[in-house]
Amino acid sequence: MKERRKQIGMSVQELALRSRVSVSYIYAIEAGSRGSHIDKLTRIAQALGMTIDELWKDSPS
Repeated sequence: MKERRKQIGMSVQELALRSRVSVSYIYAIEAGSRGSHIDKLTRIAQALGMTIDELWKDSPS
């Protein structure tokens, strides 16, 4: 997710705003320290112009 966000030149703040989740939630997901709800992941993927499958594939293990 972080790689895609940076690739398209989007800040954490902009992604949070577009996906309607908190900035701290985005940071936590990118760090791999927080699980995520499917509805929030769907909104984040849409904000990044990705499918949820593409987002999930790129997530830290």
